[in-house]
Amino acid sequence: MDKKRILGLDTGTNSLGWAIVDHEENGQYTLVDKGVIIFQEGVKIEKGIESSKAAERTGHRALRRQYFRRRLRKIEVLKVLIRYNLCPALTEEDLELWKLRKIYPKKDDFMLWQRTSDNDDVNPYHSRYICLNEVLNLDKEPDRYTLGRAFYHMAQRRGFLSNRLDTTEEQENGAVKSGIADLNKEIEESGCKYLGEYFYKLYREKSNTVRIRTRYTDREDHYKKEFFAICEKQNLPKQMVDELTRALYFQRPLKSQRQNVGKCTFEKGKPRCSDSHPMYEEYRMLSFLNNVRVQGPWDVNGYRPLNEEELKKIEPLFYRKSKSNFDFEDIAKKIAGPKHYQWKGETMLDLPYKFNYRMTQGVSGCPTIAQLREVFGDDWKQNIAETYTLNTKKDGSLKTVDEMVNDVWNVLFSFDSKDKVKEFGQIHLQLDEEQAEKFSKIRLSHDYASLSLKAIRNILPFLQMGMLYSHAVFMANIPKIVGSTIWNNEQQRNHIIDEICKMADMPIEKEKGLRQTLDICIKDLLSKEYGIEEDKLNEMYHPSMIETYPDARPNKDGVVLLGSPRTNAIKNPMAMRSLHEVRKVVNTLIKEGKIGPDTEVHVEYARELNNANMRAAINDLQREKDKKHKEYADEIRKLYKAETGNDIEPTETDILKFQLWREQNEKCLYTGKQIGITDFIGAAPKFDIEHTIPQSVGGDSTQENMTLCDNQYNRYVKKAQLPTALAEYDAIKTRIEPWKERIDELTKLIDQIRTRNVVDKATKDARIRRKNRLKMELKYWKGKYDRFTMTEVPEGFARRQGAGIGLVSKYAALYLKSYFHDTLHPENRQVYSIKGTITKEFREMWGIQNEYEKESRDNHTHHCIDAIVIACIGKNEFNKIGEFYRDIFNYYEGKREKPVFSKPWPTFTQDLKQITEELLVVHDTPDNMPKKASRVIDTKQGKKVAKGDCARGSLHQDTYYGAIERDGDIRYVVRKPLSSFTSIKDLDNIVDDAVRQTIIDAVDGKDFKKAIAEPIYMNKEKGVLIKKVRCYAPTVTKPLQIRKSKRRDSSIKEYKRPYYVVNDENYMMAIYEGGKMQMITALDAVNFYKKSTDRNAYPTIVEEEYKGKKLKYLVRKGTQILMLEKDEEFVSTANPKELFKRLYTITKLEKDGRLTLRHSAEARPATEVNKLLNAEPFMLKDATRPMIRISLSKFKFLVEGTDFRITPTGEIILKH
Repeated sequence: MDKKRILGLDTGTNSLGWAIVDHEENGQYTLVDKGVIIFQEGVKIEKGIESSKAAERTGHRALRRQYFRRRLRKIEVLKVLIRYNLCPALTEEDLELWKLRKIYPKKDDFMLWQRTSDNDDVNPYHSRYICLNEVLNLDKEPDRYTLGRAFYHMAQRRGFLSNRLDTTEEQENGAVKSGIADLNKEIEESGCKYLGEYFYKLYREKSNTVRIRTRYTDREDHYKKEFFAICEKQNLPKQMVDELTRALYFQRPLKSQRQNVGKCTFEKGKPRCSDSHPMYEEYRMLSFLNNVRVQGPWDVNGYRPLNEEELKKIEPLFYRKSKSNFDFEDIAKKIAGPKHYQWKGETMLDLPYKFNYRMTQGVSGCPTIAQLREVFGDDWKQNIAETYTLNTKKDGSLKTVDEMVNDVWNVLFSFDSKDKVKEFGQIHLQLDEEQAEKFSKIRLSHDYASLSLKAIRNILPFLQMGMLYSHAVFMANIPKIVGSTIWNNEQQRNHIIDEICKMADMPIEKEKGLRQTLDICIKDLLSKEYGIEEDKLNEMYHPSMIETYPDARPNKDGVVLLGSPRTNAIKNPMAMRSLHEVRKVVNTLIKEGKIGPDTEVHVEYARELNNANMRAAINDLQREKDKKHKEYADEIRKLYKAETGNDIEPTETDILKFQLWREQNEKCLYTGKQIGITDFIGAAPKFDIEHTIPQSVGGDSTQENMTLCDNQYNRYVKKAQLPTALAEYDAIKTRIEPWKERIDELTKLIDQIRTRNVVDKATKDARIRRKNRLKMELKYWKGKYDRFTMTEVPEGFARRQGAGIGLVSKYAALYLKSYFHDTLHPENRQVYSIKGTITKEFREMWGIQNEYEKESRDNHTHHCIDAIVIACIGKNEFNKIGEFYRDIFNYYEGKREKPVFSKPWPTFTQDLKQITEELLVVHDTPDNMPKKASRVIDTKQGKKVAKGDCARGSLHQDTYYGAIERDGDIRYVVRKPLSSFTSIKDLDNIVDDAVRQTIIDAVDGKDFKKAIAEPIYMNKEKGVLIKKVRCYAPTVTKPLQIRKSKRRDSSIKEYKRPYYVVNDENYMMAIYEGGKMQMITALDAVNFYKKSTDRNAYPTIVEEEYKGKKLKYLVRKGTQILMLEKDEEFVSTANPKELFKRLYTITKLEKDGRLTLRHSAEARPATEVNKLLNAEPFMLKDATRPMIRISLSKFKFLVEGTDFRITPTGEIILKH
């Protein structure tokens, strides 16, 4: 055979290892080239918490918009109040200044109207109380202003408005709804009727001792109810009420996300269908049922499809509102009767009925159809058609039944108001009150299928005929392909269906050199018998269709390169970032002539993919869980009946709560309270699921991160804290001690299982499966326990790597096929995916696994080693490993000598060891700051590209500081909540002496955490609590000054006027001859790039000369440098080991001019490497240093971009 070139790729979320090898005729491999590129993930990862890179920016933007819209609402309310003389007059100019420039109106009479006074009982709650209980004389100005003040106060907050599209039944009973229900109960018990009345009573009776604004309120039940009561009491004119209603309660509809829905795999350009659509539910049900096979006592010919009678029996199972998902056992029981059925793979049993599905196989029901049947009856489609009033199209023709059903589904899918849905049901479906109420309570899933509604409409008729899904897909578009003339001819239609069904049921023979697949046979039939052209035949659906990339095309220079990896199939930014790096490296290798279209490519899949024993262990564990869940459901029914006398059908959430309840010995781990069955199941539960590590600080939604907790404690005490930060932690730790004992027990059991030197494969596999099961159980309990002992969320806690790498590899393979394929024989594969477990196995066989495990912890070069291994795994290697295992078995049997597994080339292990000492690792850190966002806009002159000037990066830290003068020095201060103090030493930073002493006295002699969590009063008689205190910020010495506040301009002290902020990070350092430097902050950079559109006017971001010295280098985070010894002026690229020692990456620009450098191959976490920081002069003879801190005057180096460039493939090219 000829020599074959192979490219191996180890794709990761922030790394890409690559290697090129030649497979020689003698079976040996030759290493041609190799490399590693490290880049930033496509997501932001901070302190182990993963988020979108845009999340922080868009979060602040959303908050700004919320403030703006609240301001706008107040302005609209004021306009109405001014129009009806319900408040002091303001001009349009006053309101516009507030709207656009945030300059609040400060007219004396307007400020006086808003002023409060406890002594005179003047406050907005009193105004609301007066308006609810007294008829005001609106001819008098004071009374009009009282009414206006009440309305203006209601504009400031307007309560929670439930959105039926965003809430599930479980969420309906969540913290917000529970809080609203609690408030309703408080209002009723106080003898009040309205929210404002109750809050006024609280304010009058309890003053500062209780916070009014900590409660959840409802827009409909509280604010609107009170608003309309005031309007009715004061007999306001309808026009005024309508204007105020719009100003107060108008809410912008949410922006549609329809454009983000993926596209159908069969119908290009068509969006995917929602999985709640009735047509999709029927399609899903029939796809499953048509695949079920059964062998009963009288089925002598083997397994058969379900017959009509059996299908009618099991149909109601899919239309149960209480069970949207169920086990296959329910179907088997309906057909065979109790205990007369089994899965065909259970060879130990011999029951009358055998099925091709396991009894625990999950089956999806039809929840949307089930809910529609409850409202409209079993013949729901026809009943909708008979009562629907909007049954005509624009052209006057009648809509079909399916079109009317689609209209009704669209209402349920898109209307966010329950009242609007109810109104639609009453008017357009002619439902009575009870039916309309049921209709409005229908809830739909908002997930999406993989197919469009058009494709489902095409497939469904053939599923209804009983075809298997794969056959129905082949048939789906044939009516369109052959045309209506042929298809509407019953004889020809039946002939086509019969012929295709015969083909589908017959084994397809493969002729030499021809892949005779079913689709090719169908195309041949249609072409020969009906003369259908090739273009039309290509419109046929195929079950394995998936969105692929178009073939690579030549660029402007005529070179064929990989195109953009962007596709609708990938929304994952982490995957997309990695694919762009694949493109960069592969295109560089193509340009260098090292690979071409005929190169074979091996791409590694995620190593987390399971082997057979792990899959078996997972299945065993899942069956055990299913059995336990059924037992839990039975126990819930019994206990709930005994406690309340009522029956209950447990939901999946109830079963989860019950399991957590048992895991924590029926007690709340935080408060120690005993929990009864009715405390967490049923209406208004007192205990609910909480996340040990709150999701807001990086917690996940796994069961390991869940416990059953007291609602009030979780909401008002724990909040977003870790358990270790709580005052009651010692008691909590005692309550989780049984978990620690279970961990120890499982660890001992795992250690007792021996799998080595077991010759019998079945015995060995059984032991491995048991060990895997115990490890999974240990992982679960350890995960729960560790979450209660964490003092901070560790780096990498968000489980991103496994899923991310798998997705990257899958689409990397599809993407690479757009270039690496034989255009004459496209069926010949040239891109292969290799599983991570296979790579690991070959590393072991080739004797590098132990060294690899050590290196992978601290050296990026292990990605390259992986890529080399991946490149060397071909079909021959798979055959060899099979032969090797057989030889090993014969060796244990004493039938042959101990076999040796041959390596890709004789010096393979030594060469890979050498790679770790000389491979140059490329760090790709693009400079995004100068980039301008652009988009095409329509103008009167036609389409135009508009460029933005937004900042790309954080300008400064979020906290604003104040400035005060003490002993002639300016010191910076910030307000902090008392709950943020962690030790008594922190109290020394409190500015106010009296406040400091009061707090010290309150915590003196007590446990600090507990004491600071308790209320501390400045004046207990008046109920004046200390909640926040002003503190010195000793670390803030040279903050940045940004815009001056309008409120601060009036200060006679100049230093009080600006806002003070701390610099987030330095963007760039300008280095001049002689060791001089200038630092450019992110704020400086943004100011420059905003005004630097004209590069002639603003050529560079820094001065070309500084203090008489010329500019030498511009460096930033991510810039790579080559270190020089004291007497060196240049380096040679001939010695890779020397270059390896010299190559570092800048990780920090310090304000005093020092640079922190990290070795390019260093892969250990920053917390570990920081301990090894070295400031000694660079010496080539010394061992490679992981991290160096250098000062400009004492170190010499060459800088990337000025003195040399490094290609994506790791080649250093000197510029001088």
